[in-house]
Amino acid sequence: MSTEPRLIGLVVEGPGDAHTIPKVVDRILVDGGATFADAPESARTFGGFVAASTFLAWRSVDHEAKGRVPRRHGPFGGTPAIEDARTAWYALQCFVGRDPQPASVLLVRDSDGKQEDRLKGLKQAREDAEWPFPVLIGVAHTRMECWVLSVFVPQDKKEIAALAALRKELGFDPTGRPEELTASNETAKRSPKRVLSKLTQGGEEREAECRNASSIALLRARGAKNGLADFVGEVEKHLSALFAGP
Repeated sequence: MSTEPRLIGLVVEGPGDAHTIPKVVDRILVDGGATFADAPESARTFGGFVAASTFLAWRSVDHEAKGRVPRRHGPFGGTPAIEDARTAWYALQCFVGRDPQPASVLLVRDSDGKQEDRLKGLKQAREDAEWPFPVLIGVAHTRMECWVLSVFVPQDKKEIAALAALRKELGFDPTGRPEELTASNETAKRSPKRVLSKLTQGGEEREAECRNASSIALLRARGAKNGLADFVGEVEKHLSALFAGP
């Protein structure tokens, strides 16, 4: 007998992250012992607040919450609201009222240089209520491209040469220390988007291969300082039980 896939609410920056996060989550679940009758897509689906959407963008949270969620004022647990706390709280309230309600909600944000504050703000929202679903948080430092760079392994001479050239240009290995790619200007030397494009030749399929082939060991080792290793722990702690085998 077939069963409906579990809905996982997803709050991210945009479409690119909405492609990356499901692949990362699937890899963590599979390596962690989750069993699926078919492909992971048969057991889970990611969605936003609107039924037909695959994610809820951070920039759209206030619009979706307006008229549906009471305005949130005051501190969180006696502490003033920190970066993103209220926006995250509104997003979670939207999913509380969603039909069907998700089995879990993921709040994943770029740090944009404010890694500690954004992480604290997301935690404030998570700890503010007894939510009816597990809430997972992740902060990609500095941007989601840094997580993809963490799992990039050159596959041919051309990619080996491209990585060597970038090491020389930057003075460090961008796949081993992607958190040092701090530029927001996409054409800047230390732009994670520029570096990733150089390594993958701008190919979306190559990026997808990186996500699909990555081992948990690689995610942990290279993601220790950019938030990826912490996100692995979040998935293992809060989400793996939903897909555990008999």
